[in-house]
Amino acid sequence: MITAIAAIARRTRPAELLLWPAIGLSLLLVAAGTGLVAPLVPLLVLGVVIALFTAPVRHSALVVLGVGIIADYPGEHPMMNRWRSPSLPIGELLYTNLHVFTKIEAMRFSGLELLFILLGLVMFVRLMTDDPLDRTVDQGALPGPMKGALALWLGTVIMLEMYGLARHGDFRNSLWQLRQLFWFPILAALFGKVLTTTRSRLWLLRTVLIAACIRALEGIYFYFAVFEPSPVRPAYVTTHSDSVLTVLAILLGIMVFVSRPCRTHLVLNLIGQPILLSALVLNNRRIAFVSLLGGLLAMLTLSPPAARAAVRRIAVMALPLLLIFVAVGWNSKSGLFRPVASLRSVLDKDNRSNQTRDIENYNLIRTLKHQPLFGSGFGQVYEENVRADRVDQFMANYRYIAHNSVLWLFSVSGWIGFTSIWLTLPVGILIILRVYEGASGMVDRVTAFGALVAIVCFVVQAWGDMGLQSWMATLLLAGFMGGAVAAHGSMSRPEVTA
Repeated sequence: MITAIAAIARRTRPAELLLWPAIGLSLLLVAAGTGLVAPLVPLLVLGVVIALFTAPVRHSALVVLGVGIIADYPGEHPMMNRWRSPSLPIGELLYTNLHVFTKIEAMRFSGLELLFILLGLVMFVRLMTDDPLDRTVDQGALPGPMKGALALWLGTVIMLEMYGLARHGDFRNSLWQLRQLFWFPILAALFGKVLTTTRSRLWLLRTVLIAACIRALEGIYFYFAVFEPSPVRPAYVTTHSDSVLTVLAILLGIMVFVSRPCRTHLVLNLIGQPILLSALVLNNRRIAFVSLLGGLLAMLTLSPPAARAAVRRIAVMALPLLLIFVAVGWNSKSGLFRPVASLRSVLDKDNRSNQTRDIENYNLIRTLKHQPLFGSGFGQVYEENVRADRVDQFMANYRYIAHNSVLWLFSVSGWIGFTSIWLTLPVGILIILRVYEGASGMVDRVTAFGALVAIVCFVVQAWGDMGLQSWMATLLLAGFMGGAVAAHGSMSRPEVTA
């Protein structure tokens, strides 16, 4: 069977030049709402399957990542459900469970997850048949510590699912809880195996920067062209998870210029940074500014001593102006001072959002105390000792997931399970720092920095706003963690071009 699939792939390989443009055109027609969605879907599925089996797996993985982060995730109510962006129909195809389309109850997985399965199958076929199309995949050996950490993460998630179901947990809600946690170690290993060339890691950086600018332009258009007639300012413009993508892109742009100052990189920042910063401010997420500050601190930590000294001098000189800006904007409603308003809301104890989060965190800690070592397992609700605002009228299953998904994971997995899962992050940081210090080129250095920022944004998003259930955060962390791991492997072997 495997040999037959490989033979078909070899014979159809010249069609690769036409397949991806054809698939892109189909997606554009779907996004444009031409009414051809139903007839196009079978052709689109067939085209995707053929393309996956004819293109190098590193190309397919980057395309899946790019489409996944560009597409709107319907579950986060993009554009406040006031406007159907061009990327929303694509997001509905990717992120909606297939049982909604097929009416087969067993297919409770999304189109994106089906693509992950196909990618894994393609890579397995290529390895088993020694296909020269992906000869670099064989060299993508994961470092032992990372391989062990990812395996421990995945094994712990599976054990927690079995443990929770044995305690009469709810299976359907457990799938909602563990979906991204299950796929992260698999995707990180996949990207670590396929992003083995400098060129592939360069396209990882380009993919994220292009996707961030597209998402930012959509948000800016929504704010000024769609929502502007309204007298009320929108609570957000794209989605909550876009905080991770936008902050990561802003810092990548800066690091690219810092690593290799040149006219091209200067122009890149002069064009891209105003777009990204505008979208960051308009999206109005407190967590985004916290992530940006954390990423800047990470950049400062990695900078040479002379650069750190220069930044300190600039910070001392700019501090009076910053304090004046904060003092003037503390009570201002102007959009110019929106970052100050976000900072104030984080510190405001009378803020209703902060109060409800504190109540939720208290309930999670109380839940953990009943099962401190092993937690409650997936499929279980957290105990609601104190009730905040009632949300069960429109979200009956709210107790299966909490906003602070770090504390929620503690309550589900206990100290042993949480440590087994979270261990991957410090292991990843050690590998990232080694790559950053030992990288001989800009691409690997920026990839390593991007992986560090992705961890910062992932942790901040997880602590503040259900980051462990965010596809955006999961895809970006897996992509950059895999890229950094692949760069680590490249440091000890000659580069293979493909």
